[in-house]
Formats: sequence, C-alpha cells, structure tokens
Amino acid sequence: MAAYNKFQTFVGDLGLKVHNLNTDTCKVYLTNAAPSASLDNVLADLADIAAGNGYTAGGQDAANLYSESGGTGTLTGTDIVWTASGGTIGPFRYATFYNDTPTSPADPLISWWDYGSSITLADGETFTVDFGASIFTLT
Repeated sequence: MAAYNKFQTFVGDLGLKVHNLNTDTCKVYLTNAAPSASLDNVLADLADIAAGNGYTAGGQDAANLYSESGGTGTLTGTDIVWTASGGTIGPFRYATFYNDTPTSPADPLISWWDYGSSITLADGETFTVDFGASIFTLT
C-alpha cells in the first residue's frame, strides 16, 4: 500500500478558497522526484515524468467529487490507470495529486502517494492509482 502525504500549502489554500473540490478538475501525475511537503506548492515545483508510451504530461483527471456528511468532508474519485504501450513508462516513485483548474496559483499541489521505490512499466504493463473508498477525508 502506498503511503499518503499532503502538501502543507494545501491546508492554507483551502482557507484562501483556492480549491473547489467538487467542481475543479483534479489530476494525478507521476514523478520520480522526491516531494517536499513544505517546499513544493505547485506542479511546476515538482517535475513530471516524460510523456509518451501511454503517459500524457500533466497526468489524468481523477473525476473528483466532494461531499460532506455529519461534519466530515470526503473527496472521492475514479482510479487512475496507465498502460505502457509502444515502450516503457517511468521510472516513477510518486503519484502526485493536484488541482488543474486554478490560475493563481496555477496547478496547486494537494497530496502524493509514495510507492517506496522507483517503478518502470514495461510495454503492456499497467499501473493503477487505487483511491479506495475515498481520496481523503477532512474532519
């Protein structure tokens, strides 16, 4: 199971109305650069892997949906799947979640999952970012 981590700036961005987690387009992209919870704030701070062979720069839409019940907010999404086609994808170690909608700041980072070691998908192999029941909850 990949370890979930949040970027510190996400907490501040929530209070400053940067995110509308119900209507903004949130995406997951892959990186092999180690994220910094305190120093990385936007997509440009943390390098994406090279596009090609089934991977698109900037990642894929998580089709996120935010809801609240009993004082707990829950963000759900559709699992992200990449399949290497015509060559390899990677290496990457981290799947990074960000908001693609805001323009100021542009592409603010939200969180990342650490898979423990670098992964390279061979032609025909598939990698899934499995959100489980939710991407995260806020209490």
